[in-house]
Amino acid sequence: MAMSEVVDGSYRTPRAEHARVADAMRHGILKCPADASLRDAARTMCTEHVHMIVVTSPTDGSVVGSLSDMALLDALLDPGVAERPLGELAQRDVEMISSDAPLRQAATTMRDRGVAHMVVRDAHNGHPVGVLSTLDVAGILAWGEA
Repeated sequence: MAMSEVVDGSYRTPRAEHARVADAMRHGILKCPADASLRDAARTMCTEHVHMIVVTSPTDGSVVGSLSDMALLDALLDPGVAERPLGELAQRDVEMISSDAPLRQAATTMRDRGVAHMVVRDAHNGHPVGVLSTLDVAGILAWGEA
């Protein structure tokens, strides 16, 4: 069967039992500096259609924390929150996982810790290279056939 004739699933997407985090993750890190405004973060999230961004140090670019869409709800419900810099609003305990970890391990961690996103680190150098979300996991369940 030619690749163009593949009907069910994808020849490139592995089944959940064979998938690694790198197979499902979104490559690249969307970020805002800790001294940015909540409005800046909201614009980045809306423009890129994501529910979480990484908050970085304005001096060296290191990861300070993460900001989820739930923080945007807080800002809507508590106008004083919108005036605070991202560094004060960021969740400090950022869940991270290696790109070569089994996807099932990531799913277990996400479920057990009640998180919908994890920052993915490169398996070789440890640098952040992407984000894994529950929707990314769903994509493997939906399309994984290899």
